Amino acid sequence: MTQGNKPLAPYIPNADDQFSFLMGEDFVEKHNIAWRVELAEEEPANPLIEPELPWENACAMSHGTVMIDPLDGLWKAWYVAVPKHPYNASAERRLAYAESTDGVNWVKPELDICSYQGRQRTNILIDLKSGGPAHNASVIVHPDAPPDRRYEMFILRLPGWFCPYRVVKGFPVPSGQDAHQKGEGAFSPGLYRYRSADGKHWEPWESAGFDTADGGWVTQLADGSYAAYHKSAIPALPGGLSPYDVAVGVCRVIMRRTGRTGSDWSASELALIPDWQDPNDTQFMELSPLPQRNGFVGVATVYHTWNQTVDFQFVASRDGKSWWRPDRRACVPLRALGDFGGGMTWPMHPMVHHGGRIYIYYCGCEGLHNDYMSTEPAERMRQAELPEWPHYWQPLALGQDTRSPVAGLLWFTGGIGRASWEVGRLWAAVTAAGGYSTGDLLTRAEVPHQHRVVVNAVTVGKGKLEAELVSGGKPVAGFSRSECLPVRGDHRAAAIRWKGGDRCPVGDAQLRFYIHQARLYGIDYQE
Repeated sequence: MTQGNKPLAPYIPNADDQFSFLMGEDFVEKHNIAWRVELAEEEPANPLIEPELPWENACAMSHGTVMIDPLDGLWKAWYVAVPKHPYNASAERRLAYAESTDGVNWVKPELDICSYQGRQRTNILIDLKSGGPAHNASVIVHPDAPPDRRYEMFILRLPGWFCPYRVVKGFPVPSGQDAHQKGEGAFSPGLYRYRSADGKHWEPWESAGFDTADGGWVTQLADGSYAAYHKSAIPALPGGLSPYDVAVGVCRVIMRRTGRTGSDWSASELALIPDWQDPNDTQFMELSPLPQRNGFVGVATVYHTWNQTVDFQFVASRDGKSWWRPDRRACVPLRALGDFGGGMTWPMHPMVHHGGRIYIYYCGCEGLHNDYMSTEPAERMRQAELPEWPHYWQPLALGQDTRSPVAGLLWFTGGIGRASWEVGRLWAAVTAAGGYSTGDLLTRAEVPHQHRVVVNAVTVGKGKLEAELVSGGKPVAGFSRSECLPVRGDHRAAAIRWKGGDRCPVGDAQLRFYIHQARLYGIDYQE
């Protein structure tokens, strides 16, 4: 959102209460070290927003934004309402709205913005008639903006997708076309920008002007510029082909674009792709960042095509370009299939930093992404009395599961809940072997001269955390491991002390930590 040619001042929640975190690239040496991912604490009342209205009777889906609005202090959720549909789980997605005073008990206000099947007052903000399905709403607030521009939103629209609405109302149609839909039977997903005075009544603004697949988030950064992380597709990686996937033959990856004002977007660059630590079926649907003191933490929505499940993992970056994951386990584990969050978990954007906790709101779907064990192909062959094909018939004869080449989305059924972590304690460096063993790691960066070393750490039982300053490959006199006063207990900001003092006496020292039954979450340097 701009005023003249300048972006309006950004609002960064908890700008003065951010925390430091660690990444693998911070260390040039690691011995007996691994990364512990803290599992979230689930809200006991989950799900908090359930599919109880006619326009969301299939799913109260995430694909939206949750924030604490600085203008009135309310928790607000822009989420996706999905009614039952005979053909496709992604059709008829409407943008809906809910609000709360505590983040747990949510109200769906009856507004006079969009009707539904004769019901005039609903909580729907954007409907199909305005341009097809709508989802992945990135809502950004500007408290100091002119009244009619205090809220902006980037949202994905799919004109023509299982609907007759081929034009996104309020936006110019591309030259030489009569609709935003590219052609009959096709659709053209695009990111569109809206603005609002109250976060409910949205006025069309402009097309974001770049192609994307069916997912993406936009964030305004502290300098006022914008970053978009959106899904794209490349050919399936070796060993990663799933013949029953709905997009067989591709691998979903995350791309990044930036813009100074939100109108002038750069070319895309690769931000997140499966690597050597991932199973071959790993793909990425979304990436949602949250600014912190020394970079960005966030979550990546991970699609596992072999078993058609979706979960999310922690990610981190120093520059917003290159993203690292501490582990390949979900930070909110899936439950048993058929329960809330048993098949897929889709996080809202972004995480919320509040009251000493980091909250993530997410849709917990009961089922899978696709009916990949369907026996329909074999049933068709049996009915047609075709010759026996062993790769279809044999599994049936043996009573085994089959893997179907039929590609089709299942219904997403579920509601929205939340989970949380302690601020600053999302993951930690620990020993890989555990138990009585000790691990060590050496920092890449040097300790600023005459600064204190402060750690966020926890020890367990008789555990301890020790450190030494290293210069020229040797411990600094008075600041070796043997001269360190071990850190024990639970500390968010414990200053490391040695017999030589608590300030780095030289200008070129690195830190080597020794971890024994301890968890190291973060490091800070204080004057």
